[in-house]
Amino acid sequence: MKKLFFLGFFWGLNFLNYAQTDSTGVIVKGKEVDQSTLDSLGMINPAILEKYNEGVKFLNEGKNIPAIQKFTEAILMDDKYVAAYYNRGVAQKNLDKVEEAIKDFDKAYQLDSKHDKSLYMKGQVLMESQQYDKAAVSFATAFKVNPDNEKAAYNEGVAYFQMEEYDKAITAFNKAISSKSDYAYAYNDRGSAKLKQDDIDGAILDYKYAIKLNPKLSFAYNNLASAFRKKEDYSTAIRYYTDAIRIKPDYYVAYNNRGLSKLEQGKYMDAIADFKKAIEKNSSYAYAYNNLAAVYIKMEKYQKAVENCNKALELNPEYMEAFFNRGIAKEMLKDLKGACADWEDAFILGSENAEKYINSPACTEK
Repeated sequence: MKKLFFLGFFWGLNFLNYAQTDSTGVIVKGKEVDQSTLDSLGMINPAILEKYNEGVKFLNEGKNIPAIQKFTEAILMDDKYVAAYYNRGVAQKNLDKVEEAIKDFDKAYQLDSKHDKSLYMKGQVLMESQQYDKAAVSFATAFKVNPDNEKAAYNEGVAYFQMEEYDKAITAFNKAISSKSDYAYAYNDRGSAKLKQDDIDGAILDYKYAIKLNPKLSFAYNNLASAFRKKEDYSTAIRYYTDAIRIKPDYYVAYNNRGLSKLEQGKYMDAIADFKKAIEKNSSYAYAYNNLAAVYIKMEKYQKAVENCNKALELNPEYMEAFFNRGIAKEMLKDLKGACADWEDAFILGSENAEKYINSPACTEK
């Protein structure tokens, strides 16, 4: 039976502060100042600055539409106002206006080739729209412009991880760590990339160092436990899952994963307790229902297995493993027609294990 392996990999996007108030000051002393004079002094026309700062105020208040209006007014008065383009892009991003946001961030970078924040935020927009290849390029360029922007290198790694390009992800996480040696998130995620490459010992070292840097990093404990579970060291895995739960009592993923380790040990009732705890913490967590079904199949409680697979499929109608497990339970309940139908659905969804079942005499001799 194919068992679900849930890594619990964390990839939180690290956002920079949105609004940036322009620090340039203008002293007029009661008379108008010629714009060319202001330009030569690196100053901004007070009327333009007023529009810009009104936009910043609206942006900080979460009023994105009026913020865009004010930044646009500032840009119309000065079409080279980098900060106005940047913050208008942030407001556009907040409204999920992908193309408009990217256009503004591109313009800000075009006007100021050292403006790594625009490249970074463009990367965030691309990441959120699942354009991971373009996001990786934008983050990489941001880090090249500013090697102190470790978050750019980190998120480049996240983008490559999403594309399953784990070598490139590791290289990007290395850059983040070279910029910030105590970057716990980067160590954790580099560990996850190594685990995907079956470098279990390398992953364990990274997870442990992430925990050393931040002992409250619950997901690093969960990932460390999953690495030990992959080594079939279930006792150690359970210990680290328990640490994750101690730090974060509502961590339903860790309950689920601890349950899987207990299932592997043959501790069925303990596994059931953990899967039920995961469901208590998150009633829409389909994986835990499927895993409950797996335990009930082991215990030969086939009707309960069917009921839990039904719930998993209600939550996720394309849950391949739940179709497969329900097929097993139905076969044991002598419902061969239903079993074959479930295995066929599992096969269509990509289950290699289901192929031999749908080609067995039970399904072919109808």
